[in-house]
Amino acid sequence: MRSINDNLMKILTSDVEPKISIILPIHPETPQAESNLLAYKNLLKDVKKDLELNYPRREWDSAVENLEALILDRSLWNSSQKALIIYANNEAIEVCQMNHTVLAKEHVGSTFLVQDLLLPEESISKADYLINISRDRINVFAGDSLREVELEGIYTKFSDYYDDFDANSNLNSGSYGGGVNYHGHRTKSEEQQKDQVIYYQYLDKELSKMHQERGDTFILAGLPEVLDVYLNSYGNGNYVNGVIHSSVMNLSHAELVQRVAELYSLEKVADVEKVKHTVEVANQNNRVVNDLNTIEIALDNQDVKSLVSFNDGSSYSVDHNRLLLKSLINKINCRVLYLQNDNSYPSMNAILY
Repeated sequence: MRSINDNLMKILTSDVEPKISIILPIHPETPQAESNLLAYKNLLKDVKKDLELNYPRREWDSAVENLEALILDRSLWNSSQKALIIYANNEAIEVCQMNHTVLAKEHVGSTFLVQDLLLPEESISKADYLINISRDRINVFAGDSLREVELEGIYTKFSDYYDDFDANSNLNSGSYGGGVNYHGHRTKSEEQQKDQVIYYQYLDKELSKMHQERGDTFILAGLPEVLDVYLNSYGNGNYVNGVIHSSVMNLSHAELVQRVAELYSLEKVADVEKVKHTVEVANQNNRVVNDLNTIEIALDNQDVKSLVSFNDGSSYSVDHNRLLLKSLINKINCRVLYLQNDNSYPSMNAILY
């Protein structure tokens, strides 16, 4: 589930009506910025028409003023995300950037449309960086733009790191009886293998430090014969967000974006199957109810452990969204799964304790 900050939760739990939801697909390419803005203006026009027909102006004038102000925010219309969801009432406005595609939609009424906040795509934690490990260096890419960047303070070339070592570090040695005996210079392959082990120890230490101090996570990529050497020792590090078992250095930017999207897609599939299995097991144990009125009573009685909604992604049921929002407010785990051409699950499932 998407992390919901305090400001977003404040507006979602507000009693001030009318509540306005605008759901807008975004095309990230710069030439599409004007198209994004035009789509927003058209949705806003529909919102204003609905408000004028059904509510006194004093109940929505501040909300519309804030919504119109967004037209001047060029960063929104050039967003690198796939969608925007905008929530507004006379009390506040919140803009959420989404990681999944949506259908354009606006709604004015007594509840916000929240189901797009609860999709598996929004629960996937995106890595801060992608690191491609090769035989003599690493290349670092920013997790959001997937453009190559420098990591300040990190040696990215093995040779730069070894410049700090003593010139005699390539001597082969062993410890016997408390003393150290030297056995001449190592072969070239032994030297490279030893240098690789030392550098990987250094890299693991630095990445662990970044994770501990800033919470940074990393996708690791590289040719299997190189990457697996690192993973065999450090693949369980808390900073590892995902693994691509191939080098990304020869990919175009578009190909790299696609490759990372495929990695996250696999994570999404695993998450969807996990949720479906949970519902199936609970249903076998007679712990699932599907009637909306019964679910609402169970929510009020705090009998619901989690709430799962299934639909095809084209429906925004107001009643479903009201129950999802109620679950959010009551801090009950709730998920939404978009299943295409699969009607084997009831649209709303409350798993009881």
